[in-house]
Amino acid sequence: MPGLRERLRGIFAVEPVLFFFMTSTFIVFPAFQQLVIAKVCNEMFPTNTTVCDNPRRLNGNAEIQRRSSFIILAYSGTLSLVSIPPALMLGSWSDQGGRRLGMVLPSLLALVGNCIFIAMAVVESASVYWCVAVALVTGISGSHVSVFLSCFSYVADVADASSRTRRLALAESMVFIGGTVGFLFSGYLLQNYKFLVTFSVCGTFHLISILYVLLCLPSPDLNTLAEGQEEEDGPSLLMHVGRSFRVMLKNRPDNGKQKLYFLVICTFLNNVIVIGEQSILLLYLTYKPREFTTEMYGVFNSTRMLLLGFSLMGIFPLLLRYFGEMTLAKMSAFFRTASYVLMAFSTNTWMVFLVAVVGAPSGIPQAVIRSLSSAIVDLNEQGAMFSFMASMEALCIIVSAVLFNGIYPLTLTSFPGMVFIVMAGFAFISLIFIQWISEMPTTQPLQSDQD
Repeated sequence: MPGLRERLRGIFAVEPVLFFFMTSTFIVFPAFQQLVIAKVCNEMFPTNTTVCDNPRRLNGNAEIQRRSSFIILAYSGTLSLVSIPPALMLGSWSDQGGRRLGMVLPSLLALVGNCIFIAMAVVESASVYWCVAVALVTGISGSHVSVFLSCFSYVADVADASSRTRRLALAESMVFIGGTVGFLFSGYLLQNYKFLVTFSVCGTFHLISILYVLLCLPSPDLNTLAEGQEEEDGPSLLMHVGRSFRVMLKNRPDNGKQKLYFLVICTFLNNVIVIGEQSILLLYLTYKPREFTTEMYGVFNSTRMLLLGFSLMGIFPLLLRYFGEMTLAKMSAFFRTASYVLMAFSTNTWMVFLVAVVGAPSGIPQAVIRSLSSAIVDLNEQGAMFSFMASMEALCIIVSAVLFNGIYPLTLTSFPGMVFIVMAGFAFISLIFIQWISEMPTTQPLQSDQD
């Protein structure tokens, strides 16, 4: 039994953390959006309950869609601005203090945020703008970006050079597997049990994640002080933030500095697309002529996430035997671009589900990007580098919210799919940068001292 436990630890480490956290996240986001729509409707029609009780009239009302989009923008913008400083600080600190705080703190404050959502759902007179308080509370911890930087830094600490890409792909796949479970739960819970039970289930997943990190996840032995760094610098927040920038500005062999900048741009574009899509997708699919129910929305997202996760866990490692990782990243970026064009012109259910099939390889480029970034920096710079990447992901929240939640209301009555054409353009720009990176000198991957 102890031998089996050790073998499982060799395969799975932070993957359960990502799974539990992202499952809860993907339950919360559509539930939060539905709560906003319900609150906006109740404020607009306080005496006419027939409008708010009829899903077709509720989701087909353009004014409700516009106001809901604005409030989601306020939530996303607040979360983004509050999350950036913790993300910059935590990664550099974790190079010395360990990775586990960045996994526990976001789940702990997310529990508080779920309690606020429950209060909003139970108290009918509670303002819809209480959701901004949730963004403030969860943003203090860095939210999902802190979890990402901590988990991916942990993988970089314990994986050797030959398995780093596969291990990061496995960790990345947990985002999509968690999305599969989360969206299935979300659609079912919202359809049958409404908001109280839905947000309570989210809190349960966060609690399980906290217990797993504290009781089951070992801390890797890190020799984390950078060469030449004086210990008397002290644990100041500004020192940790500054170190993240110094790691990114450091000159490196084989055009490593320029390559790292291009990888940051690819990460930025990828996350602008992902966050923008999640901000708009529910509004888009429930609007005519698609008119998805909450349950159908959950089924679609679960199907898409399952295909994304399966591509990373099963197909990607198999294809690595025959193709280079950069070739696979470019092919995947092309399919992703095509999937957004198809979504923009989808008018019925089968076309929307075809998007999930075409975009199945879309998670591969980001796994390759994380692996390449990890290979460029030193072992004692992993946390600082991933924290900078994570801060870019946090910045993407407000950029995506401003851009796509701004475009969607303006094009709602003429061409609602315009937001997905813009996403396709960003995906194609990312493809150009990946091609550029593939033509640069190969960076020799760093060996882990954990072997």
